[in-house]
Amino acid sequence: MLLFRILLVLALSIPPVALYGAQQFFSWTTQVLHAYESSVALDFEKAATLCSKEKRDNPLNLLPIYIESHIDFYKTFLEDTPENIAGIKKRNTARIQLLEKFKGNSPYTRFCKGEMYLQLAISSAREEAFFTAAYDIRKAYKLLEENHRLYPDFKPNLRGLGLIHTAVGTIPKNYQWIVNMMGLDGSIQEGLSELKAHYTATLKNPEFKIMRDEAVVILTFMELNFGKSRDFNTIRKRYTAIAGLQDKPVLLFSKSTLHFAAAENDSVIQLLSNRERDLRAQPLHYLDFMEANARLYNLDLTAEKNYLYFLQHYKGQLYVKTALRRIAWIHLLKNDMKGYKHYISRCTSSGKDDLSEEDKAAIRESEQAEPPNVILVRAGLLFDGGYYQRALAELAGKKPEQFTGIKNQLEFTYRLARIFDKTEKYDKALALYESTYKNGLRQPYYFAANSALLIGQYYEDSKNKAKAVEWYNKTLEIRNHEYQNSIDQKAKAGINRLSP
Repeated sequence: MLLFRILLVLALSIPPVALYGAQQFFSWTTQVLHAYESSVALDFEKAATLCSKEKRDNPLNLLPIYIESHIDFYKTFLEDTPENIAGIKKRNTARIQLLEKFKGNSPYTRFCKGEMYLQLAISSAREEAFFTAAYDIRKAYKLLEENHRLYPDFKPNLRGLGLIHTAVGTIPKNYQWIVNMMGLDGSIQEGLSELKAHYTATLKNPEFKIMRDEAVVILTFMELNFGKSRDFNTIRKRYTAIAGLQDKPVLLFSKSTLHFAAAENDSVIQLLSNRERDLRAQPLHYLDFMEANARLYNLDLTAEKNYLYFLQHYKGQLYVKTALRRIAWIHLLKNDMKGYKHYISRCTSSGKDDLSEEDKAAIRESEQAEPPNVILVRAGLLFDGGYYQRALAELAGKKPEQFTGIKNQLEFTYRLARIFDKTEKYDKALALYESTYKNGLRQPYYFAANSALLIGQYYEDSKNKAKAVEWYNKTLEIRNHEYQNSIDQKAKAGINRLSP
């Protein structure tokens, strides 16, 4: 999901974009800038008050309604309640209608409408209304594409276009007719290049400097998920120039995601445990969930209190089941089977079904007759935290046949392969990946498909294009397994990266 929206005010007096006499206009007045600053700090009450003041003082300025759309979008991001989703749908529709009455010439007209349609698309996707989401994406694309043609130097166009082009680039060639029918095109390389160009513009152009932090968040997410290679140092440097990071919850979320991807789990713990909590702002409770994960990856069982805090205060649906499953693991690691059964059973009744791959996995585990193997749970958590030698110590000296059941045997060879891969023992990793792939082809678990995907990524990194495409296609041939959507998307992205 492309759900990450955060902007920073770096100047308090950017000149008005345009003035049209008695006509409506778009102007970054000081009051508007402060409203934007408050919205991205999640202080929605202050942001709304400033927008109301700007409407009173400058009733023809249209930028306040754009900021108000961002407030609504943040609310759906923070808590995906039916009320928040219904609210942004109703109000953004009215805002777009108001913008359509604007008679002046400004690049902000189509830009603001395009952004609002993307917000509507994401909100619809959260409700699994994918046809409606696709229709709104098409509207956004057409507006931003036309705006880019008319105003090529207006770099904010590249933000939405980069997101859409990257997403389109993950669709395999045999399904391109669908996006062509919708009037969309693009590739991963094109999309990432546009997002990088937008980020560069926020560094060089004073008018666009306000969007720098948002550009960092979006670019981090897209590069980590769809980039050909992960240049962690380059991504990390973008955060060093950002002042007051501890006061910016969405940037904390983004930087924590970077640390997780770079196997810097201790940095996540340090970053999130020291964060500021602004009582005036809407809390980003997902940070509590991330801190809990980081602590659990280090086998710190006090993570339970972080999960419980998240469950107590978060009003949305996403990752509720995952949090319950991980509390169940904590009790499993304590050898408290009563506690394990209590929390894992709650996965079927708490939260909404089918919101994420992790939540689906929690449901599947709650339906199993037997709990997971403790050794494999410990090894998996340590691996996710980047503690590879500790994870290896959990599995060292053991053989697949020592584990009961095909699922545990597949997970054992898969976990070993992952550890050898990360510690650059590639021959051992490839042999174990292939063994997992062969033995798990007809099983409903994700181990075989992800093994094929990782073999493909190895060959892509080794510049063996033919073998990489072969294994990416093998990944897509495996059907009806866990994490189907996310694994397929990565395989499709790999094939498209290597396509002429």
